[in-house]
Amino acid sequence: MYLQFICILLLIIPATSAFVQGDCISCDAALTKLSFQLSPEAAISCRNSPLQKQNAKRYWGKQYGKNATIVVFPVTKEDVSHAVQAASFSRYGERDLAFVCGGHGQTNASSSSGFLIDLSWMNSTKILHNLILEDVTISTAIAYQGGAIWKQVTDTTNGTGFTAVGARVGSVGVGGFSTGGGIGFLAGAYGYAIDRLRALEVVLMSGKIVLATKTNRYSDLFWAMQGGGGQFGIVTTFYQEAVPEPTSSQFGVWIVARKSWERARQNTVDFFRSNNDPYSLMYYSLGYYPEDLAKAKPTTLMVMVGIQFANPECHLHSPYGPIPSHIRCQKGFNATFSGLLDGLILENISTYNVPYGQATELSTLFFPYGHRRGFWGPQTSNVTMPFVDAASKQMELYINQSLNRGESPDSAVWVLQYMYPGQNGHGPTSDEATAWPHTQTAHQTLFSPSWRSAENDAFVVRHNDALNQITYDHQASIGPFIADYPNYISPKADGHRVWGDNIERLIRIKAKYDPECRIHQGRVFASDTCIERGWANVYPWKS
Repeated sequence: MYLQFICILLLIIPATSAFVQGDCISCDAALTKLSFQLSPEAAISCRNSPLQKQNAKRYWGKQYGKNATIVVFPVTKEDVSHAVQAASFSRYGERDLAFVCGGHGQTNASSSSGFLIDLSWMNSTKILHNLILEDVTISTAIAYQGGAIWKQVTDTTNGTGFTAVGARVGSVGVGGFSTGGGIGFLAGAYGYAIDRLRALEVVLMSGKIVLATKTNRYSDLFWAMQGGGGQFGIVTTFYQEAVPEPTSSQFGVWIVARKSWERARQNTVDFFRSNNDPYSLMYYSLGYYPEDLAKAKPTTLMVMVGIQFANPECHLHSPYGPIPSHIRCQKGFNATFSGLLDGLILENISTYNVPYGQATELSTLFFPYGHRRGFWGPQTSNVTMPFVDAASKQMELYINQSLNRGESPDSAVWVLQYMYPGQNGHGPTSDEATAWPHTQTAHQTLFSPSWRSAENDAFVVRHNDALNQITYDHQASIGPFIADYPNYISPKADGHRVWGDNIERLIRIKAKYDPECRIHQGRVFASDTCIERGWANVYPWKS
């Protein structure tokens, strides 16, 4: 009787200030209060309402899109603060809270069946000059809100002469990318995204809004978010120091005939060893590509991609015509990749020359939506023929066994991604400088399987384990420990495998800034509270 009275009382309150879809707030005092606190342009959407359905469908890995009971769409940092506080009192968010940006996360951290904060309406980007933020001065900053995707960032920066180190696919969200490492097209030339961050505007789980920099009172929070992910708070604005925008981007996509596969692998190894241009990179991939790339029925293909960004410091032409090649500071595209293509029989050749701001759109074809997906892989500091051969054979085995199981593994790929040694001098000075240890620059492997049936989840993970072991064994035979990339964390990777000896400090910072373990979807650092409540799964010891 008392509950009915409260519901009736809440229903007769005047119209809410925020837009509300559905009736999930009618018997929840915290949500009713929130609806008045939010900006008029913000929204609350209940399960089975249009905005909630839209949210559930936009997760890149189909298995990660939970059906949330309540989705809040903030438009200001204050809205985020109010939503975080409301969630702690709402029956929907007390134990089941998450926040999402681009929906590409592969650890199930950005979805919830209860209370979800969808940042996608906070997506603006600004180029700011001579910016002063407390103790930090940035000559030119790319300030992007936490709900943006990279296409929205590059749409703003395109043609301005400035850009950020961003993702290689335009639909990737800036939040997970910028707190999870940030390997982008220009990382070899200017460092990873986390190395270029200068300040973060963060909403803590208390609702407090803070600015974190490398040297202010929140420097430990800033450090943790340089590769530790989003377990400490919600970043509403990133401030990344800008880099010069390349004046052009040239891509070559080459499908290699099977009889040339061995030669292509040797050419790949040679390129990795000999390239001396931080603006030139390549990807070797083997996969089961969809029809629109194969130009026929889906099949297993070897695809090599060469990319060259025009070095902004080079002037390849003068008012009087082309500058002679012997005084150029960057070889041309054809000269750069001539050795890679030497002696190969190519079944298809595609070349593109586009503005840098459009470069991310060329990758979309390789990673379509609508599948159950993985995005996993460790790194290696040296590439050899035996290593590439072993990984390629394991990938072919995965494809063949998938087909035998009745799967259609369209766009499933294993990719070896070149990284310029030492990040051209822009990397950290020690493995303790950022949460993710990466002074030893390494080339990235990526296993991105796609499959339809949940019955094959364990099958896919077994093959990922086998591919990972090939890389781990290879790296162990040639040099020091190389931490896994945080944004490609494999299902069975432990905390030490990703964060090395920094894991214990990350756990302490988790306890400090999220003492109640309110952020506990996906990978959760083992603070005492997270352990006590049964949510911890990232521990300081090695497995």
